[in-house]
Amino acid sequence: MIADRTAELNALLAWKSDYAQDLEIDVVITTNEVNLRHGTGVLVRRVLAGWSNLFSIRFQDDWGDPEFGRWNIRLPQPGQDRWSCFRHILRVLGDRRVNHVVCVPFRAEELLTAIAIRDLYGARLCTYVMDDANVGASGEHAIPDSLMREFLGKCSLRLATHPELRAAYQRKFGLPVYLLPAIVADSLISTAKPLTSVHDRGALLGSFWEQAWFDRLCDALAPSGVEVDWFGNAESPWVRFPERDLQRARIRPRGIVDEEFLVAELPRYPFVIAPVSALDRTEKNEGVASLSLPGRIIFAAVTGTPVLVVGHAETCAARFVKRFGIGEVVPYDAGAVNGAMKKMRDAEPQRTMRSNAARIAPAFSDRGIGEWLRESIRLGRAADTRFEDVFAGY
Repeated sequence: MIADRTAELNALLAWKSDYAQDLEIDVVITTNEVNLRHGTGVLVRRVLAGWSNLFSIRFQDDWGDPEFGRWNIRLPQPGQDRWSCFRHILRVLGDRRVNHVVCVPFRAEELLTAIAIRDLYGARLCTYVMDDANVGASGEHAIPDSLMREFLGKCSLRLATHPELRAAYQRKFGLPVYLLPAIVADSLISTAKPLTSVHDRGALLGSFWEQAWFDRLCDALAPSGVEVDWFGNAESPWVRFPERDLQRARIRPRGIVDEEFLVAELPRYPFVIAPVSALDRTEKNEGVASLSLPGRIIFAAVTGTPVLVVGHAETCAARFVKRFGIGEVVPYDAGAVNGAMKKMRDAEPQRTMRSNAARIAPAFSDRGIGEWLRESIRLGRAADTRFEDVFAGY
């Protein structure tokens, strides 16, 4: 296929080279809109804060509010037709000079678009893997091995959010991958956190990946009688939240609130609940979920609030919480959940978990992250060891 289209590609390159390239830009490529209504959007905005002349490219509108970057556009989904992708990119970017491309891969079209910009414009390509779409993924939306291998090979820098995800990609593709976790605004990190909570109720933070996670959590919470405030998006396009189930589990949706509010409010709760995969072969995206570390767990830790992971003990979330001593891990079982909540309300366990969280919080600061990323792309490796150090011996 590629050999058959060499002449067409050369013609496209010649046409593009006639332009006067007088405007320098950077490009970010994501599946969805980059905004504050979902975790990927929050993290992309934070990592690229301070990058001017940013062109944002996406392929789906699921959350609304796509206004990120100096320019932004939703491209049609080309499947795996790279030649249509090349033509789209030339029409969209025209005579701009592209310095860097940061791609958050989750579908084949993002990889094809990133490859097109890299090949056509000579840009340095960086991938930031936040959620797996290859190693543990299956089905029609999984990224093919051949495309992922080509894409990773063309990247100047490869990043992943946590060690398990990094290790999976290094083992499979034999290329170095560096760590960039779900960092938090430096202004929100403080060591002056309360040592005990003031609320009897718990907090639930973030979104649900699977319908099963919500359904099982409701079943596990209902017998306890504990009220839970949910700070997150209760209007997911793929998960239903029936009012009767919310009431049965005593979950009160509070919506998406400012991070400044959360930093002040979460430490007042004895724990933050983080539902994750049960790894029982019944979930649609279990392979992907098994390699996921939700950023909300790091955010909760940075606020100094203990984390109650509900799900399998071998998930990345469970390992993170156990490794740093910042919470408890229990299965989707009413008795286990109730017992953990009682333990986490006690003053002494709270002091220990909160002290451990305060100790690691500074390591997840976004201080200088925009320049760190530029320098890392230039070097082809992490510019320093700040994130390697916090996960040392993990």
